Amino acid sequence: MKVLLIKPPYTRLKGVGQAPYFPLGLGYVSAVLNQHGIDTSIYHAETSHQADESPLIDADIGFDFRSKSYRRYIQNLKDDNHYIWREVRQTIEAFQPDVVGLSALSVEAASAFKISRIIKEYCSKCAVVMGGVHPSFLPDDCLKNTEVDFVIRGEGEYAMLELCRLLKGSTPMTAAELSKIGGLSFKDNGRFIHNPARAAIPSLDDIPFPDRHNVLYRETIDFKSLGSMIVSRGCPFRCTFCSSRNFWDKKVRLRSAENVISEITYLKKTYGTKHIMFWDDSFTINRKVIERYCRAIIDSRLKISWKTATRADLVDEELVVLMRQAGCVKLEIGVESGSDHIKRLINKDVSNADILRAFALIRRKGIGAGAFFMAGFPEETIEDLQATFDFMKELKPDELAFNIFDPMPGSSEYDKCIEMGLITVEPDWNDFPLWPDAYFVKNIKREQFDKKVEEIARWLYGYNNSLSVRLKRSRQHLIFLLKNDPVLLIKKSLAYLIRRLKVRSAKGD
Repeated sequence: MKVLLIKPPYTRLKGVGQAPYFPLGLGYVSAVLNQHGIDTSIYHAETSHQADESPLIDADIGFDFRSKSYRRYIQNLKDDNHYIWREVRQTIEAFQPDVVGLSALSVEAASAFKISRIIKEYCSKCAVVMGGVHPSFLPDDCLKNTEVDFVIRGEGEYAMLELCRLLKGSTPMTAAELSKIGGLSFKDNGRFIHNPARAAIPSLDDIPFPDRHNVLYRETIDFKSLGSMIVSRGCPFRCTFCSSRNFWDKKVRLRSAENVISEITYLKKTYGTKHIMFWDDSFTINRKVIERYCRAIIDSRLKISWKTATRADLVDEELVVLMRQAGCVKLEIGVESGSDHIKRLINKDVSNADILRAFALIRRKGIGAGAFFMAGFPEETIEDLQATFDFMKELKPDELAFNIFDPMPGSSEYDKCIEMGLITVEPDWNDFPLWPDAYFVKNIKREQFDKKVEEIARWLYGYNNSLSVRLKRSRQHLIFLLKNDPVLLIKKSLAYLIRRLKVRSAKGD
């Protein structure tokens, strides 16, 4: 049996790139399958190849360019002869999989459905399995596509293993056998069957490290993305726009310090990784555990730099000092809104005063401080949006990210949008208005909303790209590279200059 795990293209179809990342979810699934003797590889179709137009980094581009890119995405989805779909076909034909697993966020659902059709054109007997956030919360939306055979909801490593073992059998599977796989959804004589949820894996230390080796087109994988890691699964907080709390069943599990250090050591030894990105929902969720991580990194003398994200109410002076000593060069904080009214509605239980205190502390201790903001919540007013803009200017972080709200399945905000009539009960994810063209606001007219958002985006573009702000947010990482890897510092500096020239050219177009 051969299994191919695919991350569908999204920003690549838009011609707009994002910071490189490795699909950790697929990496974990591949590691488990290969560990149990199932020949598995990963096809990261979101990764740019030489045939692509040079992608531009999202943070460097205004909303007008992003909007054009989103329309290009819709157009390219329908173009069967687009070079990315030709690449997908060629990859599937060359690999000849018996099973294909597709991991999809809601923004990638249309792309995943497109790939499922391509797979069945290649071989109708090839089993198509969907997993990830979108299938977990909307399994019927996936199974109604005739090309999708199975959906795995929630944690997928061992459900996929059990399913592949059944598919590998010499006799046809029965509904009774499939019904024993926790978290599996499947079709039986035209009915959609949803097995009970699977129990969470008790110890994250028991899962093998993500498979970063069995990746197709390895030469296209940005070496920086191989430093992607997680130390936990789950989030206990109640933010209404996020589905993480429900995806992980409100539980938070953390790896041991020994297990984390072992993976970092492996990454450095195998891939020469010197910078780690921890992709956890709230890295400092358990203070005592994070202290153990930091002390273990210091004691290991691995000399790595790293960045991560957390909440403003989960940092204090002693912890920030320890994190810097352990190599932390940047902390990103979810602020979301500057309006107390919106914060109450989205259950963001952190005051502006606490956020200002946290950013002042992080900067004072020499760590870069980034802020995530969001606009376009259903009950937002123009006054709320202005309060967010005002707070951006007051906060003055080392980097600003500004997104437009998309209602994501699994979040309570998604259910609210349905109740308010802003989206239908069963929206068409093949043609769903996504960021930055998303508009799900009840109290602001579209023209007024677009005008204000563009004003904020233009100010933010100028702020983020000013030399003083760029130097502030990069200073610790630059110092680290100067001491430990001056060659990489030169490479990164050249790449930045080339990208800036491309951005200016694109904006001129």
